[in-house]
Amino acid sequence: MFLGRHAVSLALSAALALGVVLASAEPDASGRSPASAAPTAEAASRDALHRADEARRAGRFADAIDAYRDALENHRHPALPLAKRAEVLGELGVCELALGAHRDAAEHLHLSLQHRSLLSVEQQRRFEAAQKQAEREVGTLFLAVSPRDAEVLLDGKSLGASRPTHVVFVEPGPHTIRARLAGYADATAALQAARGSSSSVTLTLPARTSSPAPSPEAPGAPAHAPVPAEAPGAHAHTLRRLALGTAAAGVVLGVGFWVAAGVLDGVVDERAASLRARGGSGACNGTAFPTECKHQEFLIARRDGVGAAAIAVLVASSALGALAVSSYWWAPDTSPRPAIGFGTATADAPDTSPRVAIGLGPVDADAPGLSPGVTFQTVW
Repeated sequence: MFLGRHAVSLALSAALALGVVLASAEPDASGRSPASAAPTAEAASRDALHRADEARRAGRFADAIDAYRDALENHRHPALPLAKRAEVLGELGVCELALGAHRDAAEHLHLSLQHRSLLSVEQQRRFEAAQKQAEREVGTLFLAVSPRDAEVLLDGKSLGASRPTHVVFVEPGPHTIRARLAGYADATAALQAARGSSSSVTLTLPARTSSPAPSPEAPGAPAHAPVPAEAPGAHAHTLRRLALGTAAAGVVLGVGFWVAAGVLDGVVDERAASLRARGGSGACNGTAFPTECKHQEFLIARRDGVGAAAIAVLVASSALGALAVSSYWWAPDTSPRPAIGFGTATADAPDTSPRVAIGLGPVDADAPGLSPGVTFQTVW
């Protein structure tokens, strides 16, 4: 009897130990055993890059694109080393070009070649040839925006971080560009992109102006005041006011152009310093930086054009303003002017003591009651 109970106890203990062993070896919900820790982001990225390279060499470009994108995603935090990221972006663009995704290919190859000094000579040659082929199938758009921290949207999609210039590749066809910034009115532009073409757009956002609210009418005032007849010379006075207003608006516009030219000049200097740091003083004399140098030429032309427009607008506005001011001498205003008159009034009040009163009343020597004036009255 004792032996039977002892055998049962041993059997239960063995079953319990076996269950613990099986439980420790059982895979978790993700299909991996607890002993094998989840792969780190670096390991996952290395695996994705290995799969991408094998797929690219085998001609399976769709699989290679997915794997290259996985490698970039897995290394968002921490980021890939800059040299490796430039290589991955270039290989991704080559695969996209092979599948006819020309816009994505041009964008990724452009980002890769911005760091061409980190690529091997063979990679530079392959990526530059692929970029030229991709750019022949899409439109290249150079965007400049002022103020430089405005957000730019292409066909309703934000272009990302704010910066003064953007290089964008678009599919052939119509596109809409809009820039927005708090405190400024939106600036928009329409574009018809052609295959293999290059276009430039500059967006300058005007500051918002708030108009004062209309003042309420005084109690007891008539709903509609009678409109006086137009006095002689009023037409010339109206034209003079319009000319002065136009001149003032032209000065504001010219100053705006001048500020925009200054912003573009700063961008040109910044990009020139970057090119000199990367390729020396003759960086744009060869073919090492075709896209950057082309963009630099566009910015210089745009800066000079905006500066010339600023000077032209300011000169024209000054001339118009001078003409309007001088018209006060050679075309004087003949409309009635407020007059100061003296008169006497009889007081109906019981107090008959002499006093002097100053009041406001309509006085005109030629047409009493037609023009406002100041009346000095002596009341006895």
